[in-house]
Amino acid sequence: MTDKDDMKIIGRAENIDLLDFGTKNIPAKIDTGADTSSIWASDIHEENNTLYFTLFGKRSTHYTGVQQKFSKADFSLTRIENSFGERELRYKVKLRVKVKGRLIRATFTLADRSKKTYPILIGRKLLSNKFVVDVNKGKPLKDIEDEKAKILSNELLLLSKPISPSHEKAKDPLKIAILSKGSLNYTTKRLREVAEARGHNVSVINYAKCYISMEKNNPVIYYKGKVLEKFDVIIPRIAQSYTKYGTAVVRQFEMQGSFTTASSMAINRSRDKLRSYQIMARQDVGIPKTVFARETANLEEVVDLVGGAPVIIKVARGTHGNGVVLAETKKAAKAVMQAFYVEGVNFIVQEFVAESAGTDIRALIVGGRVVASIERQSLDDDFRSNTHQGGVGRSIKLTQDEIKTAIRASKAMNLPICGVDMMRSKDGPKVLEVNSSASIKTPEIVTGRDVATKIIEYVEQNAKSKKRKDKVGA
Repeated sequence: MTDKDDMKIIGRAENIDLLDFGTKNIPAKIDTGADTSSIWASDIHEENNTLYFTLFGKRSTHYTGVQQKFSKADFSLTRIENSFGERELRYKVKLRVKVKGRLIRATFTLADRSKKTYPILIGRKLLSNKFVVDVNKGKPLKDIEDEKAKILSNELLLLSKPISPSHEKAKDPLKIAILSKGSLNYTTKRLREVAEARGHNVSVINYAKCYISMEKNNPVIYYKGKVLEKFDVIIPRIAQSYTKYGTAVVRQFEMQGSFTTASSMAINRSRDKLRSYQIMARQDVGIPKTVFARETANLEEVVDLVGGAPVIIKVARGTHGNGVVLAETKKAAKAVMQAFYVEGVNFIVQEFVAESAGTDIRALIVGGRVVASIERQSLDDDFRSNTHQGGVGRSIKLTQDEIKTAIRASKAMNLPICGVDMMRSKDGPKVLEVNSSASIKTPEIVTGRDVATKIIEYVEQNAKSKKRKDKVGA
């Protein structure tokens, strides 16, 4: 065991040498939050029990590609959780590196770090019993620090000057219930703030603590031991993990005649990946090439149908990124699909759009209009500590095609208020998800737009409209 006094002190970024490749002074990010180390590699493929890859990739402006062979004994496959929270299959290899003059043989996973600032990430396993990390030491790359400083400065400026709600009083005050598990949640707080400022009577109700009773022509909702009186409007903020229970509560409010900004049916549809893609494809909305399967002998054909490896494989009903795997080779894809088949799990295989890796667009829709749009991009492996979902957000102007696609997706899913997540591809925008409970935090902070007021104005304009036909159970 290494004595602590003999352990070298390193900073949050260091230059290291890759002895196997004869390459020196490569910038590496030191990340104690990551378990494993990774290195940027591209063109990864197996041939005759040998793994081939190009170091640092072809698009690098700082490094030249170096092709290196590894025998079968020197590489293997491992499943890790990437920076998006997705389970991903990666190749791993043993490499000799020199860090602060110390020679180490450590395991690295091969990853696409083309969107990252640092081509190498050093994790805990390599650091253990060898180094002490001092975050005040080491000189990080200037571009990432400047970018983070700019983002932090913008957020602090906007948060120090909160978006003021419109104090225009509504002509016809409403009794509004915001169905949310967190009264201190940013979106919930902003909606309540704006609605109350406009003269409405607002209650925040934890739908998970509601219980309902059913009898002929008498839909009743109980909360904290009392019967809830009828609300004019409900604004559902249902968490993914509470979809089934939450939508049952929303359905009970619908049966009482309350206007809802998201129907129980629309919420359920939006949470079912397969059903969402079927609906959007039928309504001419651009989506990634997708194949739904369960058990088939021709797994290679499934991969070919979406354009070949790499591919994204998803459990048909996953939440928070669980059950999502990036398979970089056809062999890896077959292994994942076979594993799902053995477990009796329905899965979706989807094309991987390389030109949009690590980047997506969030368009917030209110009443058939885009009211705010941002681009979220990963800068490094600990990007979750920045804005919502961890991605670094910036205001972005959508193209007409992207605006039309977002609005069409919203209408197809029957969600007049939603977040539409898209990616840019050479074939045009492709919708990844329509979120029925999208957060307005990052869009408001990044763009400075008052999204909450737009939502409450939509409620005021539509709550007293003609009664909609009850479709409970459809």
